[in-house]
Amino acid sequence: MKIGIFGGSFDPVHNGHVGIAKKALEELGLDRLAVVPAAVSPFKADEAGQALFDAPTRLMLVRAAFNGIERVVVDDREILRGGTSYAIDTVRQYAGENPDAQLYFIIGEDSRDGLPRWKEYDTLKTLCRFVAYPRTPESSTHIRSLLAAGADIAAFVPDAVALFIRHHVRENADSRLASTVRSGLVRKAGYCPCRLPKLPEFFCPCEEFRGQLADPSFHGLCHCRLYDKP
Repeated sequence: MKIGIFGGSFDPVHNGHVGIAKKALEELGLDRLAVVPAAVSPFKADEAGQALFDAPTRLMLVRAAFNGIERVVVDDREILRGGTSYAIDTVRQYAGENPDAQLYFIIGEDSRDGLPRWKEYDTLKTLCRFVAYPRTPESSTHIRSLLAAGADIAAFVPDAVALFIRHHVRENADSRLASTVRSGLVRKAGYCPCRLPKLPEFFCPCEEFRGQLADPSFHGLCHCRLYDKP
């Protein structure tokens, strides 16, 4: 069995993360890819107070971003563990849980040179194979900069993430909408929150409900139970 481990802060998760995951699944022939959001990255501990989202919100949005991608699981062990998240701790756990598996640790190309500084790197490299992927046009740092400048980030993040950020971070004009999006994502373990009442645009990333909206005979709640078509 081949298992990939894709860790990071994901603050916020973006399309580049999703693209790397899909490449790893295909190119490495992975049976499973675990996306593991860190509680606190050891290389970003000094910046923890400047984070865009807290750990539970990052986890929620990662689940939304990777929802529906086959062979991808979102693993919350580092967030549940708390404190600084070290790759060696997570890889050791995976090696113990899957003694016959080949483990691949997915990183960005910009992290390759810094690997020798990782905690217990000499042991870590015996437990897993590191696979580096080139930087994508998106980056969490770039997206945070765009948000700070009031720019649109919709092209860089999955739809459900963009919807949440739009009402929770950038505009923040209606806390009720942000709360509804959050509760919908939590309720459905990351499934899209669907179209919300009173939004000016007909936003809905869910193909099923788009069809229901177009069907004059359909009346009732969407499957995420966040929108009621009268």
